[in-house]
Amino acid sequence: YSLRYKDAGAGVNEPERETRLFRFFCSMAAYNESAVYYVYDDVSGVRQLQFASPELDIHYENNDSEGKVEAINVTGFQTDDQLVNSAYDDATKTISSLNKWRGVGDASSAGTYLFRNGNFSLVQYDVDASYDGEINPQTVVDYNTAP
Repeated sequence: YSLRYKDAGAGVNEPERETRLFRFFCSMAAYNESAVYYVYDDVSGVRQLQFASPELDIHYENNDSEGKVEAINVTGFQTDDQLVNSAYDDATKTISSLNKWRGVGDASSAGTYLFRNGNFSLVQYDVDASYDGEINPQTVVDYNTAP
């Protein structure tokens, strides 16, 4: 993909910059596949993207992971060099991922990474920590919605 943009401080008459985005398949299991992403631009050359994701502290009723979710706390952030079940959407300039915690997809985590100013940033992270047969994620990181 070719992503065109202007630097944050660029003047009106300055030309657009271009970053090229490449996705490479890595591995596949029963219901998840992983991929790495690389970008190329004329300043930094080729580099592998790293994706922020929250570290989670999940509390279940009676400490039973099959029970009701009492709380999902973000305790920090880490970086991942691969994304699971990911895709790039050129219309929204986002990469999305969906990591199924089991095959039916009723427990999962999903991230949305927006391209702006030459980089991809985490703007939303949703978690469905309930193994209840339903898809009902909670947003735990939201930089995608206005306050």
